[in-house]
Amino acid sequence: MEVELELNYQLAELPSAQHRAGLAGLVLMVQYLRDTQPWFKEREGAIIELKSLNEFGVILKLNLQGLQALFDLTYQAFTQERSTETKIKKYDRMEEVEVPDKKDKTKTKRVLKYFYTVTIPQGAFLSNWDKSNDSSESGLWIKLWRDMLWSIVRGVPATRNSFNHRVNGTSYSQDVQDIWEELQHPDKITGQSGNYYLGAMAANAENIPVKDKVRYQFLLHFWAFAAQVYCPAVLDKDGKRELAGYALAIPDVANLKNFCRVFPQVLKERDVKKWGYLPREAVIDLPEEGALDLLLLLRDRIERETGDQQLRRMILGVELIHAEKIGNNIKIRSNSTLEPVKQQVDKYEVIKKSYWCPWFRKQLLINLLRQQPDEEFDSNARKIKPWTDFDAVLSRIPRTWLQDSTFSHDARNLFEQEIGVKMKKDIRDYAQIIYHVCQGYVIGKLESKYRMKWDKEKKTYSQDGKPIPQKEADEKKYKIANEAFLAVRSRTEGKVFIDYFVSVLYPFVKQDEFVSFTEILFNQTDDVRAVTLLALSSQFPLVKKEDNQPSEVDAA
Repeated sequence: MEVELELNYQLAELPSAQHRAGLAGLVLMVQYLRDTQPWFKEREGAIIELKSLNEFGVILKLNLQGLQALFDLTYQAFTQERSTETKIKKYDRMEEVEVPDKKDKTKTKRVLKYFYTVTIPQGAFLSNWDKSNDSSESGLWIKLWRDMLWSIVRGVPATRNSFNHRVNGTSYSQDVQDIWEELQHPDKITGQSGNYYLGAMAANAENIPVKDKVRYQFLLHFWAFAAQVYCPAVLDKDGKRELAGYALAIPDVANLKNFCRVFPQVLKERDVKKWGYLPREAVIDLPEEGALDLLLLLRDRIERETGDQQLRRMILGVELIHAEKIGNNIKIRSNSTLEPVKQQVDKYEVIKKSYWCPWFRKQLLINLLRQQPDEEFDSNARKIKPWTDFDAVLSRIPRTWLQDSTFSHDARNLFEQEIGVKMKKDIRDYAQIIYHVCQGYVIGKLESKYRMKWDKEKKTYSQDGKPIPQKEADEKKYKIANEAFLAVRSRTEGKVFIDYFVSVLYPFVKQDEFVSFTEILFNQTDDVRAVTLLALSSQFPLVKKEDNQPSEVDAA
């Protein structure tokens, strides 16, 4: 008689977010296998089905043939031919081909290329749920997932055997036999490693073995299918983005049935605008932004379906793993967990839509993540304001970064979105004072130095009653604001900054504000300096939104 197994999984019993994401990935895989794969019906005697699927868990019923079908789908792969001009040890063929001349694009030249074959993971349902995908298998999101899988999860070539044996629809059974034998004793304790659980080692730093149950470890074959992949970027000295590994946002599922219903739609609705060879939405300025973005995508989908924004009913949080392949080693740069805090997700949505400058956004995100939702009720907590630590950031970054055309936009936007509207009154007052002081200083210098006046009705500058070309006015305005900005930037010591502020900017403070502002200037010097730098930056000429579109050159 054919042996059948029933594996009962409950979310509450699973030991980690990766296991719970693995259970969601398993459910999605089985549903996709049974609903969309015609070859599954041809597998005579194959049994794999989900019983009692609900918010808390599911019972998986399967036999050996069913497990075979599941793994054939999970580890399905295909081959691609690639080429290089660099001589390699293993290649299929070599051939002289015509290529464009890099020095003179109107000409071509003949070069010797080495052609070789690589295995590419199919990605099961992920390739179908990428709306940028086409028959050439060139979807932006699925390509990103495949690159991540080969670089991080299966970064060691020996861990790719299950894919290599299933190239172009081939069925393979050795790994299935091994797993099937293990599942005969589902609660047996077995060793854990990074081949299954990302970031795990056979033993920890105290040489204590890392263990797992067989049936729990089985789920770790599927967690990567429920993870969202992002690419953190860092800036070089010229302010250009450089990618730094992958950020994996792993959902910590709280409602299994609803998550498996909503998640496919979230993947299908992802933005497919390009940033070089990547989805632009996947390029982030801080690894933890990946977790915030996944929470935002889930929240938006839930809200459209039910009008409810209660993420906690579906997800406990998001585990964020920032990993990078260095040589033959996989380095885990950071590992953190974000809870689905509504205020935080709402605020992230504003930052994502309203701010363009990468390093500016990064500091705003750092401040957002440091903000405790209930900190306003804790008198001893350090108040994290939107401009916290901007004085340090603006003092140490390369000057070339300050020439980013989106910087002035974000500085002004900070005042309009945060300080002028949403901040508490006692905070808003001194920030607004500084903004008007800096604005008055720039306008006053334009008039005294260049005889330029602002016409409110015509919204233009004039000199001796004659209109000035916008470009000329912008250049003079930038020069004045930038000189003051650099002067404040160079005065990092509190007393030196106060002396500068009092001698240069204090005349623009209203007399009835002298007393209260003087107390703030001396007691909150770092905050005043940060806001002063941002206020002067906001006086730089603004840029059009399309200037923020990242170029493919940057991505290359």
